[in-house]
Amino acid sequence: MKEKEKKILGAALKLFVENGFHGTSTAEIAKTAGVATGTLFHYFKSKEELINRLYLYSKKSMLNEIDDHYNIEKSFKENIKSLWTAMVDFGFNNSEMFQFILSFHCSPYITSLTKKEIETRYERLIEAYIVGLEKQKIKDVPYELIMDYLWGNVVTSVSYFEKYPDKRNSEIKDMAFDLFWDGISR
Repeated sequence: MKEKEKKILGAALKLFVENGFHGTSTAEIAKTAGVATGTLFHYFKSKEELINRLYLYSKKSMLNEIDDHYNIEKSFKENIKSLWTAMVDFGFNNSEMFQFILSFHCSPYITSLTKKEIETRYERLIEAYIVGLEKQKIKDVPYELIMDYLWGNVVTSVSYFEKYPDKRNSEIKDMAFDLFWDGISR
């Protein structure tokens, strides 16, 4: 990715989180990025393309962060906890990107093609789910339900730690994970 493209994505991320899609103009994004409006349109044909690329970039960043936390030599529960912890830490440490993902997850501006493309990148989570079913460690419920339940717990945990940063310690994190684990385990 080129430096100007990164600047545009960074500016768009900040402005979309602060002002929303309609409250952010391409001229404002270009100005914040320190590039000409024509340069923005060189990299992104439209505001809609920009928001879709930013969504992909944000989701891929989160998924890349959690990919390294899965180890087939660990127990199933340890792997799930490691993936969960990586997602929570990503949300807390990258709050702007996390808020963007939350705000635009169900947005009509994110195309079905963009959503489909990102779904293909959930390899670690899918692998963990399959192992859990095979070893009869988790309840036999649809994958999508488990993923939505995981996401809901991660969002709630990140929100809690943002509200109470002094409580972001291993004891409280363990409690939050246990709430998720108790919901999916047999």
